Amino acid sequence: MQTRKAAFAVLVVMCFACVALAQKGRSEDQNDYYRKWLDETVRWLISEEEVDVFKELSSDDERDAFIEQFWRRRDPNPATAHNEFKEEHYRRLVYANEHFTAGLDGWASDRGMIYIRFGPPDRRETYPAGGQYQRERKEGGGYTSVFPFERWEYREIPGIGQDIVLEFVDDKGGGLYELTFDRQRKDELLHTGFAAPTWDEQERAERTGVHNKQDRIARRRISGDWRGAYAGMGGFETAADKPFAQLELSGKLNSAPEVKYKDLEAAVSSRITYDRLAFSLVTDFVRISPERALALITVQVPNKNLNFKGNGDGLQRAQIQIFGRVMDLGKRIVNLFEDDLAREYPQEKLESAILRSSVYQHHVVLRPGVYKLEVGIKDANSDNIGTATQRIQVTPASEESMSLSSLILASRIEPAPEDPSTSRFVLGDLKVIPRAHEELRASDTLGLYLQIYAPGIDQQTSEPDLKVEYALSQRGQPPTHWRDSSAMVRHLGGYCRVARMVNLSQLTPGHYELKVRVRDRISGHKLDTSAQFRVVE
Repeated sequence: MQTRKAAFAVLVVMCFACVALAQKGRSEDQNDYYRKWLDETVRWLISEEEVDVFKELSSDDERDAFIEQFWRRRDPNPATAHNEFKEEHYRRLVYANEHFTAGLDGWASDRGMIYIRFGPPDRRETYPAGGQYQRERKEGGGYTSVFPFERWEYREIPGIGQDIVLEFVDDKGGGLYELTFDRQRKDELLHTGFAAPTWDEQERAERTGVHNKQDRIARRRISGDWRGAYAGMGGFETAADKPFAQLELSGKLNSAPEVKYKDLEAAVSSRITYDRLAFSLVTDFVRISPERALALITVQVPNKNLNFKGNGDGLQRAQIQIFGRVMDLGKRIVNLFEDDLAREYPQEKLESAILRSSVYQHHVVLRPGVYKLEVGIKDANSDNIGTATQRIQVTPASEESMSLSSLILASRIEPAPEDPSTSRFVLGDLKVIPRAHEELRASDTLGLYLQIYAPGIDQQTSEPDLKVEYALSQRGQPPTHWRDSSAMVRHLGGYCRVARMVNLSQLTPGHYELKVRVRDRISGHKLDTSAQFRVVE
């Protein structure tokens, strides 16, 4: 019996050891996967900032989320199920490994780097065996013998320039072509006594009696004896061949490709897994015409989420950087905005200010259709970032039938300032500050704002005749009491609007709906709308 127990104990220990080894193996395999993804798969795509963020991640879930967002932010058409950029990138990786491997994996070679980042060239010249070669005129002209080399030409590389010409030379043998910005490097006779002179050198020798190839090796000369001007390699080079232009091109080619967005958006995309700065986002619509709507994009940030700092003058300051863009289904950016929102309070008022929120609003005119809204905000004092995405839909309206704007829940409604340009929140004759956050307390103020379009007009009074009622009810429950607000309807020419404050003092914590119904006594049209909110302790 003791022998059996001992054997069982040994077996259990061996099982645990096997499990531990298997888990260790899986962990090592997983680490190898992330290391390979960072060092190989996206080596030529990822920015230094993204590398730093990725290395700070502490769990595989965060790394997986980062990788997902890395590809998503580069997706040229998020409306499709496929990420065309990602698929094309992996195709290029395979091609590079199949065609450019020589001592190094193809992806790690210079040709592989250029191919993976910029795709196949528009024109490609190959000299796989080298041999006799007639120099271009800007290289000096004449014949020589060259190492194997390739010349790639791109009509345009976004973010780099136009008419890009790149040369790769295999001057060490073995098939490993290296990118070079020295057009003379491919000349295998350049540093020997057998190098044939260029046409420029021959012309200079005829004029001066001096035949010096050192100027060609240095690649630059001043032709004080010939036209008294800078002559360059051969006197026929373009602006793109000048030293500083080549140096600039080299720097651009060796930098991570730009993601075609602003700096804050790039930061938001790379840190989206954190969501360190919580905020609320809401989009309301008012109509400008049947084919135009004004989208009111409102961002609300609780002050308690911000980092306030003083600089010795008794004031505590916070600053929020805001980036947003609206895109249609074709990934075309129809509106892009960047702004700052600054807040400052005396030290003695900071405690009460922390309980409030900072609100920002941006207006954009949209045609009927479906759009994607992406917003990112950053606390400039802490570098904390938050992001939010919304699907927004603008529906066409009829000039013949009554229609409504969004039902806007507001924290404040007050007369518009004399100069409307001084405020972001002006709608007609009122300043309406929306509540982007659904949570309220019973002691909070809640305003409702609604615009009514194309009401019937009485022919004798030239005025509409609308009955507008509102009600508060538990979410999902029918209202028990409707309150008449018809007396608060104002006719402003092209539309009517109703604006009023709503008493929440009788509400207990829970989920609620504010419902509004509009009845046009002239045309007989009836419309309802609603908005949801939550009352908390």
